[in-house]
Parts: sequence; C-alpha cells; structure tokens
Amino acid sequence: MVEYVLRLGNYLPNLRLAKLSLLGIFLLLLAHPATQGWVIQSASAAFISVTSFVAATIYIFYYFEVRKYDLEAFISRNRKFEILIASFLGVIPGCGGAIMVITLYVRGAVSFSSVIATLVSTMGDAAFLLIASNPKAALIILPITFVTGIVSGYVAHLFENTIAPPLNLSKQKAILEDFPENKIPLFFYKAWLWMIPPAVVLGLDNALGNTTSLLFYNVDWVLVFSFGGACFCFLMWLFNPLTDIQLAIVSHKEKSSKKVVDMTCFVTVWVIVAFVAFEIINGFTDGLIFEKLKILGPFIPLFAILVGFIPGCGPQIMITTMYVEGHIPISAQIGNAISNDGDALFPALVLAPRAAILATLYSAIPAVIVAYAWYYFI
Repeated sequence: MVEYVLRLGNYLPNLRLAKLSLLGIFLLLLAHPATQGWVIQSASAAFISVTSFVAATIYIFYYFEVRKYDLEAFISRNRKFEILIASFLGVIPGCGGAIMVITLYVRGAVSFSSVIATLVSTMGDAAFLLIASNPKAALIILPITFVTGIVSGYVAHLFENTIAPPLNLSKQKAILEDFPENKIPLFFYKAWLWMIPPAVVLGLDNALGNTTSLLFYNVDWVLVFSFGGACFCFLMWLFNPLTDIQLAIVSHKEKSSKKVVDMTCFVTVWVIVAFVAFEIINGFTDGLIFEKLKILGPFIPLFAILVGFIPGCGPQIMITTMYVEGHIPISAQIGNAISNDGDALFPALVLAPRAAILATLYSAIPAVIVAYAWYYFI
C-alpha cells in the first residue's frame, strides 16, 4: 500500500508526460485562430497581474523564514503550545511548514491532533496567489484557517487515540531527500529574475486600473513582454525535474533565489491554465456559464470543499483563481482553504497513510461548519 501511495504521491514516471501533454494542449490552443487571442491575453494577464506579485510575496516569506532552527526541540520545550505552533506552521504560505509537521509526526515528536491542526490551517501554494491578488481577502481567510486549525486540533486532542506513526527514518530520508538533479542552467534563473522588476511596475499600474501598452511598428511590446514572460515561466516549469511536492520540501531548506523562481513558475502555470480555461469557457458560452454557476447557490461551497480533498496545490490554485475572478463566493474559498492540504498530503500519505487519510476526512467537518456559517450568516 505504501509503495503504491509513494508512486501516486510523487507521480515521477508520468510527470514528464503530463507536462508535455499540457504543453501540447497549450500549443494547439495557441495555433488555433479561434482560441489564439484568448490564450495570449490570458497568459499575458497572468504574468502581469499575478506572477510579479507572487514572486515578490514568495521572496518576502522566504527572506524572513527561520533557518537552522531546531523546531523539534522548541516544541518539546513548549509542549502545551504544540497545537498552536503546528497550526501556525500550517498557515504559513506554501507547503513547507505543513510538511515539517508531518515529518515531526512520523518521528513521534508531535501528536496526531497537531497534524489535524496543520492540515486544517494550511492553504498551500494557493495562499501566495491569494495574498498577491487580493490581500484584503487574505487578511480575512488566513486568520480564519489559523484559528480553525487551532480549535480543530484541540477538539481532536479530546478524542485522540493512538495512531502510531511509522518510524522508518531511513525510508523517510530516501523519500524526502532523494530527488532528481535540476540541470537548468543558472543563466535562465538570472534572466527570469531580471524580468520581475518591470513586471512589478506593470502590475502596479494594472492594479491602479490602467491599461499599459507600448506601440512601436504596430506591435504592442508590453503584450510581447508579458506573453514572453508567461511562456518563460511555462518552460522553466516544464524542464524542472522536481515535482511540486519536492519543490515544497526543498523550499524550506534551500537558500538560493532559485526556489523563488521554481515556486513562482509552478503557481504561474496553474494560473495560466485557470485564466485560459475561463476565457475559453466564457467565449464559447457567451459568458453564460458563470452566471448559471450562481444557480448552484449553497452547493458551491460544498464543491470547493470537495476539490480541497484532491492532493496537490494545482486544483486549489484554480479554486482561488475562481474566487479572485469573482466566480465563487468567499464562503467557498474559506471552505476550500480549510479542507485542502496542499502538497503536504503527498508525503503524509507516503509516511503515515492512515493518519493522513483520517486527518483529511476530519478536516471536512470544520470546513463545512465554517464555510456554511459564513455563507448563511455573514
């Protein structure tokens, strides 16, 4: 069972095929006259309005990230605050904090209730997108997930039974540290970073409601720059051999700015997928599909909660994009933020499958309660 989950969690044999398939779809849509304009505009908008701010946000969090700190010793000295600490690590944008708690649980350093607190509070990489695109909403949603994680952890602690973690430390190390080598030349990382300052300027101008263009020889060079930047992100993600789970594990260990580029490109690809999908659906349905989505009413938060059960950050980034674009209510985003475990679920399934499945199922309870309390009363 564990070996099967390991293959499922890392999906290494099919990763390259999945990436190439997505690239093929992207190129087909770009080549077709009916969808070409939507693809160019959507990818350009994703780079200008999202990528630049996500990169800045990730850099800030990584800059202030605690390094070389003995977290296990800190928790053992402050055992009565264990659940609070676990929830705080979960709410930190990205999946690194949640993965740290999972590895501590497997070593027997934290309780199962702390795992629940972490997985409830974490929003994964989707938090970067939310903070960059709608910081006001992030100031509401992230504290809600943090408090909900704490409450869920303490409630679970009242009923906690002994779910013994597997203490196979050599297997843990092989799973969490034996990664393929990233052979992308450093030159490309440096070139990508040079694109971010002008992208931030254009993004700020766009956020103020301005439409910036630079026409020269009947060519909009701002559009060329932004679409080129989006394609650059796509290619950096395509040729990176690490999965998003491995990126999340490496992110809290690596000190170089490469992790900022890798994580930003991963988020950007999913945002491009979401933007292009929305434009194509809108275009072929004359904008009626999202109007009809409102008919689902109270079922929308439930749908977002169910999507949260899907392992990985990609589906959650798409839900957050739907919220940012105004297609789903904040109650649905809150439900998804509570129910989703991001990339932390993959190593949890590998290292402690029973605990991971139970914690994920338990997270549905606070997700439903909080999401529908917000939907009906706020």
